[in-house]
Amino acid sequence: MCHLKERNIIIPPVEQKPDDIHFVYDDVPSVTEVRDAVHAAPSSSRKAAGIILKLLAVGMIAFILWHQFADVKIDVVLGLLDRVGFAVFLVLIPPTLELFAETLGLALCVPGSLSVMRIIKVLPARIGCDALINSLPAGVVPAETLRPVMIGRACRLPIEDGVAATLMGKINMAAGEGLFIAITMVLVAIGGHAYGGALSGSTVMIPVIVLALVFAGVAYIYSGARITQIISLLKRIAWERWRRFLSGIELGAGRIDATILHFARRDRISVFASLASFVIGWVLLGSESFLILRILGEHVTLGQGLLMEGTVSILRIAFFFIPSAFGAAEAAYASLITAYGVANPAAVALAFIAIKRSQELLWMGLGYLALLVSGRRKTTEALLPREGA
Repeated sequence: MCHLKERNIIIPPVEQKPDDIHFVYDDVPSVTEVRDAVHAAPSSSRKAAGIILKLLAVGMIAFILWHQFADVKIDVVLGLLDRVGFAVFLVLIPPTLELFAETLGLALCVPGSLSVMRIIKVLPARIGCDALINSLPAGVVPAETLRPVMIGRACRLPIEDGVAATLMGKINMAAGEGLFIAITMVLVAIGGHAYGGALSGSTVMIPVIVLALVFAGVAYIYSGARITQIISLLKRIAWERWRRFLSGIELGAGRIDATILHFARRDRISVFASLASFVIGWVLLGSESFLILRILGEHVTLGQGLLMEGTVSILRIAFFFIPSAFGAAEAAYASLITAYGVANPAAVALAFIAIKRSQELLWMGLGYLALLVSGRRKTTEALLPREGA
């Protein structure tokens, strides 16, 4: 066997079976180490400016929410929720199907043959890391640092392959979101036309442009060693500490690029299947909003339901420093429900938000449970003696 000291990874010879491989992850950098290596300590003025901007954003959201819900009568909201009854459990169907669709999309990005066991192994990384993203301020940093480690450990892969699988999953998820937005635009346009609206040239062209940009972006990313190219560009910055950090990860970045290129060129079916899985996941997530409004007795179209989730998905990116974009998402939901012309929009919006956030809390709890179980399994495996020891 040959050893790469930079990552303390044992790479087996070709004739060795994968079951005999043991990969060591003790040298994987922590979230704090990665963050400190990438970012210099910000100055006091930069910290103050960041805090002020965040406070302004939070204040603006609070004002919008107060304006939307100041006159809401709680008894009306409780009456809407009581009328829903046991039909509220139907709301769990779309996110459950979405979970399995996106887990399949991520499992398709993991090197090796797809199997039911592989999907099960990837599931904790999907649901657990998403729970971190949705519950912690800027939770994307610890979550996306932990995800490749969990995938690598579960599937017995080098850390570079775990990172490659995570990156491919994020690329396909982003592309799926773009396709989802294009589908939403088409459905909204068709819905508006059905109610007497006109289909203008711009209404037709915008989804076409979005689709073209998505496919062009995916083709470009999968056509070359993009991570290595980015590192080469960043090394032009005249800062010795920064260059040392980039030189330290350059070898691993090359392996990640090689894995991604091999995946894109040798297994295109998996690329498209993964992309399709994420598109289905996004549509299922949007149909959840449609279903909630339906069980609340509001007659909205599927396009309107998808539009709500498409809008909120963008807000989650913009307000990443707020867990689940709390407040910003509520303001968007309330504004769109009002724009749809429903009766008593503020009460309906508050009931909608109560159902939506309740099921999100349920999935967060399951995610943390998955992290707990995964952590205990890791500890147990570490205590067991290896064969031949």
